[in-house]
Amino acid sequence: MKLVTISRNWSKMAPEYIPGRCNIGRRGRAIRLTMGVVLIGLSIILGIFVLNPSNHLVRLGLAFPFYVGILACLEGSMSFCVLHAARGSYDLHEPRGFASKRSRTLEKVGSEDWKMLDRRKALRMHLEAATGAILLALLLAFT
Repeated sequence: MKLVTISRNWSKMAPEYIPGRCNIGRRGRAIRLTMGVVLIGLSIILGIFVLNPSNHLVRLGLAFPFYVGILACLEGSMSFCVLHAARGSYDLHEPRGFASKRSRTLEKVGSEDWKMLDRRKALRMHLEAATGAILLALLLAFT
């Protein structure tokens, strides 16, 4: 019962930039998470049904779409965009749901320390996505 209350309050919280923690809003999270799940699912289907009769090593080429899909899922679940971190910006009200320089709500990160925290978090997310992609591609290649 208490978990539901926490979850309900969390969804109504006003979005705010937190260095190294949150740099995108609700719309960006939803689009990134959906895109990541779809990309991972399509890659698995492609690996199982289309590339099944071919050489097992060809399926290792699916590591890149797995990487992009896992990174998008991580961005959606962690409320953190690695592209915004690289640019030193944040956008809590993205009109299109992806990092665009043309957004009117795009804001620059003020402190160099905050930018460093964002870049450190982005690097960790890249490493997690790469590790997951390699493991998924190996699992798919040798099944």
